[in-house]
Amino acid sequence: MLRVDYVVLGSGIAGLTFALQAAAHGRVAVVCKASLSETNTMFAQGGIAAVLSEMDSFEQHVQDTLVAGAGLCDEAAVRFMVERAPESIDWLQQQGVCFDGDEDKRIALGLEGGHRQHRIVHVKDHTGLSVQQVLGKVARQHANISILEHHMALELRTQLSACQGVQLLNLKTGEPKAILARAVVLATGGSGQVYQHTTNPSIATGDGLAMAYRAGAAVSHMEFIQFHPTALYNPASRDTFLISEALRGAGAELVLPDGTPFMHRYHAQGSLAPRDVVARAVYHEMQQHSSPCLYLDARQLPEEHVQRHFPLIYNTCKRIGILAERDLIPVVPAAHYQCGGVVADVHGQTTVPGLYAVGEAACTGVHGANRLASNSLLEGVVFGKAAAAHAVAQKYEHTESITVPEFNGQAAVAVSPALASIKEELRHLMWEKAGIARTQENLLEAKERVEQLRRQLQESGAAGAAPAVWELQNMLTVAALTINACLGRKQSVGGHYLVQEPELA
Repeated sequence: MLRVDYVVLGSGIAGLTFALQAAAHGRVAVVCKASLSETNTMFAQGGIAAVLSEMDSFEQHVQDTLVAGAGLCDEAAVRFMVERAPESIDWLQQQGVCFDGDEDKRIALGLEGGHRQHRIVHVKDHTGLSVQQVLGKVARQHANISILEHHMALELRTQLSACQGVQLLNLKTGEPKAILARAVVLATGGSGQVYQHTTNPSIATGDGLAMAYRAGAAVSHMEFIQFHPTALYNPASRDTFLISEALRGAGAELVLPDGTPFMHRYHAQGSLAPRDVVARAVYHEMQQHSSPCLYLDARQLPEEHVQRHFPLIYNTCKRIGILAERDLIPVVPAAHYQCGGVVADVHGQTTVPGLYAVGEAACTGVHGANRLASNSLLEGVVFGKAAAAHAVAQKYEHTESITVPEFNGQAAVAVSPALASIKEELRHLMWEKAGIARTQENLLEAKERVEQLRRQLQESGAAGAAPAVWELQNMLTVAALTINACLGRKQSVGGHYLVQEPELA
């Protein structure tokens, strides 16, 4: 049994920010389900929103965030985040992140959907990857940080209603392990794998959210799933590659199969409208034209500009025979971001003492019904730092012990053949019945079927300690929470769209 001061579940921007801040005050264990670098952060292309220009202001960034959130943001939390953005950029630079500069050697600021000003700080089109690499390197070198890779968190351990530690499983050996800590931090990211089409990596199965819910933590805004409108359409691959809206900010435009632009019919900002608007428009036009995808037209952009500023996108497209300067880029919507999550205040505190939630796993209210582009990496830094400051100031005490159930190591690494079919049906069900466009009838059908799948899993005889079983249980929990939240929201707003229902003004 390992004893530390702080245990962080997840190694993306939010988790590593917390770890690096807290490590100056105590011992930190960072638990990674896969490798240290395999996180949602690594796949974030666009950048980090921050007010750094004289033409911009905190108030404009706040208002853009509130508009994108469709009136359901916590304005105080939004202001807390926005006002700490410049210092967050400074801190990342101090860690070693080298953001792109302009001709005057100032930080270059890009434009993305929903933003009225250029305020996107970036590293070409792989900002998340650069941030992940830098913070990961610093964390590995820190004497007070222990990194446990390929360990899956199974359950939070509580005593007297307070979180005291976490139960883990070594995914390489099947060996159970427990960590006791003064504070436990959920930085486990989102749950995109609950959907058939997602930009999230395979580890994003909602584990942290499901664990927190089982431990009694409040969750909120689960109906608000953000579907990114432009994932690369490539039927030959199971992986879904994101085409950052920064490319649209540079001048690329969404078009129909015949090359006709259409977004101006849906929103005054055209292809740079908020993501929920664009995703619904793309989905609707795909149905209207019976097309498996729509297209992004970047042919009017200088080839050198695309190659220099969007090398990841350019080269990924090129590998499948698409040249951005010559061809239309096929795109489809995909589940991208969980706007809701474990309820947390601006200091990361959840409703369970000793348990913190930061980043995509948390619901601080900054996103409301729909997240503004490039506010996610910002959220991770701001609230990762705030949670660390709060946790360090608390006087949580270690418990003497927690019970660790005995697992059969062989069973822990076994995978039942029955699990794959349940998982695939769940993902298809959520995409069709609780995806971009929803109906009350479909949601009720989905609710009933998810419960049937839960019973089917229980009756399958699958090994209870197998990681795949825990993952599927977590996915079923998240799916049920999402569907119930959808059923509770009777009108369309933001990322929750009910077909033939009136939208909120």
